[in-house]
Amino acid sequence: MRLFGTIATLVCASFVLAGCSFIGTSGGSGSAGQPSGAKPSSSSAAEEHPTPKGTKPNFLPALDPAAAAPNQRLFVIVLEQGLVAEGISANPAGTAERLRAAGFDPAGISWTDTSTAIGLLSDTVFVSAQVGAECLIGQYGVSIQTIAVTVAPALPSGGCLVGAGINHF
Repeated sequence: MRLFGTIATLVCASFVLAGCSFIGTSGGSGSAGQPSGAKPSSSSAAEEHPTPKGTKPNFLPALDPAAAAPNQRLFVIVLEQGLVAEGISANPAGTAERLRAAGFDPAGISWTDTSTAIGLLSDTVFVSAQVGAECLIGQYGVSIQTIAVTVAPALPSGGCLVGAGINHF
């Protein structure tokens, strides 16, 4: 009787494990683990799941080219990605490149140098993106340990930042 209980336990465990692999496969119509229209496999070898081809999903909000305020969330997300990747003293040129990759117009992106006029490391840096007649201006650095973002009107001469150490694409 004990042998029968052990065999029954093993059979139940195999059904449970088989059920787990059935549940873990991607669904849709058709048989378990098979894309719809595919013939079931007769071998019990491990299934291969090819890497999807095409563009990667984009979970960033869409860029609104009309005004800055609707893009503030996207702007903050891009700045935060840089800080997660590089830390609080992230290179503003890299942040500007991420803004360009997110769809902001490179002609309207500017950033400050990472060093002061006398060669010391800056406590904070500024990165901006002009959208229409407004600017998204972000500040971060070791002295504030966070991101500060504001929406301001563009300068009458164009652009968002003033100073000798302002960089543009």
